[in-house]
Amino acid sequence: MSTDYTDTLKKIKETEEASSREILERRKALEEQLRALEAESSATIADAKKRGDEQVAAEVEKARKAAQKGADALLAKTAKEASGIAAKKLDKKDLKKIIDNALFSEFK
Repeated sequence: MSTDYTDTLKKIKETEEASSREILERRKALEEQLRALEAESSATIADAKKRGDEQVAAEVEKARKAAQKGADALLAKTAKEASGIAAKKLDKKDLKKIIDNALFSEFK
């Protein structure tokens, strides 16, 4: 009977040791998997940030070009209108009216 008891204790001890080894191996595997996932997520975050920065820069440049195009169109239109106005000849009556308004507007 004592040998049965001793054998049972040995089996229990062996089972405990095997379980401990399995748990330790599983823990190491999970820790390695966690490190790999952390590295992968860091790389993904860095890539997403880089792509986001590039997208913002592209949109800013696109908006700058659109604003420049609008400003150039407005400047061209204004220059054309100014040339048209400058080319008009004023008769003496209109010229006198403009001068009178400009000079005497302060006294009215």
